[in-house]
Amino acid sequence: MYEIKMIESIEPLNSKSRQPWFRYTLGNERNTITGYRPGSKEDVHRFARECVASLNRKYPPVKARKLNRVRINVSYLSLITRGMHRE
Repeated sequence: MYEIKMIESIEPLNSKSRQPWFRYTLGNERNTITGYRPGSKEDVHRFARECVASLNRKYPPVKARKLNRVRINVSYLSLITRGMHRE
């Protein structure tokens, strides 16, 4: 599942910007996403939460797969193997 790993204040990427800028990091056990966004910390946090929710909908966590047990007809299998030995 994706979650917000970090939100930190950074120097503005645009020198003419009057808004504060933040770097946010989202991630799960396999991927990390880093983004940059101007605005208040609350606005960036809200945006990051929306991104996490969207990512988790699009890429739900993989559940452990159950192994399907295969039933083999032993008598059929023995017929096949006997036929192979006759040739």
